[in-house]
Amino acid sequence: MQFMDEFKQGKMWGMVTSIDLFNCDPEKIRSSEEIKKYVKELCQKIDMKRFGETITVRFGEEKRVQGYSMTQLIETSLISGHFAEDTNSAYIDVFSCKYYDPEKVEEFTKEFFKAKKTETNIVFRKMPGTETEIPNTRNWFFESLEVKKGRALGLKAKQIYSKQSSYQKIEAYKTDSFGKMLVLDNTVQLTEKDEFAYHEMIVHPALFVHPKPEKVLVIGGGDGGTIREITKHKEVKEIHLCDLDKEVVLTAKKFLPFTAKAFKDKRVQIFYEDGFEFLKKRNDYYDIIIVDSTDPVGPGKILFSSKFYKLVFDSLKKDGILINQLEIMFYDYGFITKTSEKIKKLFPKFSYYYTLVPTYPSGAIGFGFASKKYNALNPKKKKITGNLKYYTKEIHKASFVLPKYAEKLNK
Repeated sequence: MQFMDEFKQGKMWGMVTSIDLFNCDPEKIRSSEEIKKYVKELCQKIDMKRFGETITVRFGEEKRVQGYSMTQLIETSLISGHFAEDTNSAYIDVFSCKYYDPEKVEEFTKEFFKAKKTETNIVFRKMPGTETEIPNTRNWFFESLEVKKGRALGLKAKQIYSKQSSYQKIEAYKTDSFGKMLVLDNTVQLTEKDEFAYHEMIVHPALFVHPKPEKVLVIGGGDGGTIREITKHKEVKEIHLCDLDKEVVLTAKKFLPFTAKAFKDKRVQIFYEDGFEFLKKRNDYYDIIIVDSTDPVGPGKILFSSKFYKLVFDSLKKDGILINQLEIMFYDYGFITKTSEKIKKLFPKFSYYYTLVPTYPSGAIGFGFASKKYNALNPKKKKITGNLKYYTKEIHKASFVLPKYAEKLNK
């Protein structure tokens, strides 16, 4: 086990293995004798010396928690648990200052109570002077979007704002390494340190390719970062933002001034509407439409549909360009292929490109460049107001160069 060395080096005082068990054998968790048998056999397996007998007491005042509670003192601390009869669940903690194998505890516990599913957390009790060596997860943010796939992004962060809107949970954090961070439904949207890599690349490839983009629409993008980059182009006369959730914009204005400052631009007009419905009223109107959406889950799912892309096509002028957030080829190649096929049925020109964003789970994110007329690889020479940190003419062209396995996306 990877933690055994830490114990041997004296960096840990102890450890707690907390196991949640679901769909247990009803007879096992309702039997005091079976629970005591479990404790005895567990202590033998992990070489723990019991101190006194196992105590089991059944509580029944509230149906939700009705069932046995168990405590067993061991010479190096204790084992405790509760068995919820209403849901056939069990919640067990093994706490010891002596090392034991937590995987062995989880495996035996699941097998003994015949649980269909378990979730296990390990917490380490530290020695003085080791506080920063072993992170306390209570002070960290972990993105949950990819957890079921065995991936997670972790950042040391302090929550500074949280609100449940009508559509999603909105949070703002202050991180140690990446400054302010915006999170929607427990998924990182941007951080202060690297947001420019995303926002510059969702905007400038299209704005530099189109010779005269005067009317630009952003669907989503309530944080303001995409709007900020569009305002750097003087030839743009109208900038429309359509975001379903007003609370995202308000959160950005309060906690993310580095992106939200562009909302003060006189060319910007905000519409708090459903993007799908909004487009039905804007036929043949925009030069460029940028879909700065969340991932294809929840409210953002419809923004990856064929019906939506048809509305976008109809809302663009005869030489219009669509840019849409299109996941990352390293993880979502199949989804990108299917989605790009939907777009290619409408637009004569389509290319996939990507940018590097360290705080996204893959370290990168991709976009679709769909055009009725213009070649994505022919950016024009233009002067803009403000500075760029990521986008260059060379980066523009390089971002469309894909790994061998993904080359088919651009053919």
